[in-house]
Parts: sequence; C-alpha cells; structure tokens
Amino acid sequence: MAAPKSTIWKIEPHTQAKHEILRRYLEAWTAILSLGRFPAIAYVDGFAGPGVYEDGEIGSPIIALNAALNQQRQHPAMANTKLFFLFIEQKKDRAERLHEQVQGLQLPQNFRWKVVGETSFEAGFRENLLDWYRDHNKPLPPTFAFIDPFGWTGVPFSLVKELLANDSCEILFNFMYEEINRFISHPNHPDDFNRLFGTDAWAGVPPAGDPDARRAFFHDLYVRQLREDAGARYVRGFEMRNKNDATDYFLFFATNSRKGIQKMKEAMWRVDESGGFQFSDATAGAAQLALPFTAEPNFGALRRAIVSRFGGQVATVGDVEEFVLAETPFRETHYKKQILAKLEQAKLLEPVDPKPGRRAGTYGDAKMKLRFSAAVG
Repeated sequence: MAAPKSTIWKIEPHTQAKHEILRRYLEAWTAILSLGRFPAIAYVDGFAGPGVYEDGEIGSPIIALNAALNQQRQHPAMANTKLFFLFIEQKKDRAERLHEQVQGLQLPQNFRWKVVGETSFEAGFRENLLDWYRDHNKPLPPTFAFIDPFGWTGVPFSLVKELLANDSCEILFNFMYEEINRFISHPNHPDDFNRLFGTDAWAGVPPAGDPDARRAFFHDLYVRQLREDAGARYVRGFEMRNKNDATDYFLFFATNSRKGIQKMKEAMWRVDESGGFQFSDATAGAAQLALPFTAEPNFGALRRAIVSRFGGQVATVGDVEEFVLAETPFRETHYKKQILAKLEQAKLLEPVDPKPGRRAGTYGDAKMKLRFSAAVG
C-alpha cells in the first residue's frame, strides 16, 4: 500500500494478518523470556505509527503492550522482569497520537515505555537502546524488533546485523517488495539498496519480464543475507499479497533461538492454515484470522523434503527435527507420526540400535539414529 499521509488511516486485511502473527508470537515471547530469569527484556517497534486505526483497531505498539499484559496476568512472576518498550515514529503527529494511546493504558510498574518522535528508526534505536547499553558497558537485553516501514529506506542491513549479533535478539522485518521491485532500476537509489541488502548483489536481479524470478530473487537474497552475513540460525518468511493477489511485501523473521522459531511457526500456521505462509487480501478476509487451525498440512511435501535430504543416510531424530525447523515451513509437531512413523511402517526407515522396549513409530529420543532407505521415495 502507498504510505498514508494522514495521522491515522483505515487498516487493511493483510495488516490485520501481520498483526495476528505479531500478537501470537509476542504472547509466547514475553512469557518465555520473562519467566526465563532474564532481569530485563526489550521490545522495539520501528515506524510505530499512531497506535490506532481509523475504525478503532489497535496498532502494533498497543498489541505488544496488551500481549505482555495478558501474559503477566496469567503469570504473575513476570513482574520480576523489567519490560522496556521503545516505540519509534518519525512523524510528529503520529508519535503524539501514539503517546496519548499508551498513556491511557494502566501499565504495571515493571513496564517501562518510551515514544521517540521526529527521528529516524536507526537513530532512535541506537540512541535509546544499542548505544546506551554499549556506553554503560552492559549487555543488550533480549530484544525483539518489529521493523515495519512503508518503503525500503531507513532500515540498513548493518543495523539488523548488529542487533542479531547479540544474544537472544530477534527481528520481524516488513520487507516492502512491491516498492523495491518498482524502484530497483532507478538511477538515484543504488546506495539505498546497498544499505538495505548489505551487498550490491541486488544488481543481479532478473529482468522485469520475469516477475516470478524477480520475486524469488529478492526473497532469497535477503534470506541469504540474514543467514550468511548476519548469522541468523533460523529464518522464515511470510508473503503478504494485496487485493489484486500480487505480492505486496514479505515478513522476514530471524532468530538464533530454537524456541523462537518454534513459536513463530506456530503463529504463522495459525494465520495460514495451508502452511504456505501466505496471506492474500484477494482471497481471505480478516474474519478468517479467528479460525482455529484445522486444515491438513501438505505432508507429501514434507515427506519429499525429508527424503531428499536424508535418503540413503543415517541421521538422528534430532537431525531430522533441526532440518524441519530450519529448512522447511513445517513445525516440529508435523514430522514424527506423519512422516517417520509411516516410513518405518513401510520398511523404508529403521532405527539403529534402539533402546530396549522402544515401541515402533515412536521417536522421543533425539539421539536415536535412523537409517533411511536409498529406495525411499
């Protein structure tokens, strides 16, 4: 969507889907880290907006605060952890509206918040978090950064890389594919794209006449940068499509936490029941977001992926689970009964020296070795 010019604007279905992913994940994230004996955790909302939409729907800053509030009501021990919320919004009128929205909430004493207006995301992030902790010779607390721009400028890859280099830090980045694709060949922006991608490899983009190849190129390039340059162990993308069913943007999640990728996948599967991690305004309305997960995952695709990776080899159950988490869209709950057990039943997989008394089709021991048949298919 084009960047709105008013203080508040009407919410779109794909934004509601994005917010549903954010809410579900933050409810898990705040509870896990607050109860994990961390003395402090931080949530950063870049390009935070006014905190409310035209028809009264709440924005991402309020979603984050409510998610933490709901979890603290359920887990009173969370009060032992300081929760710091940093909201950065460059436009003065939106920052002022957001300040009013947050100020109107009744927040516990362990909740600290700050709205930073009239400054860039990078400057606000550095001054109020990254540089502050560095200058005070303190380690950065576990931090989740939701980076949600309307365009492609203002989010240098160097900043993303710097954040992910810290322990227990994660990002959810709204990669504005439609605008990037439209301006990628503009002669005025090569430096902007170098900063965005952290490399000049974007210049190898396929021609405009091959839209599928261009979309895959940009997606894969940013994922590769997150993995290889920023060193993120787990990276997953979610595609958002507009009313014309054309790709508008990708949500990229990057973390080094196994629990983090598990919880993010859980949130994504709740929004996209097919497991394709895609939401389209043309085919799905906001009412669908409340539906429980009932659709059947494409276990055939998961089986093919596992077979392609491990056919003819010996691997542990833990190896298979790590592959499923890191390299496929599927969850850790999908592969044992539906894939491994059926392969074993078909004599295409056999445990190597299983523990005495082990029941066929059970894989609770992550160290148990499995021999995959070379003929599996």
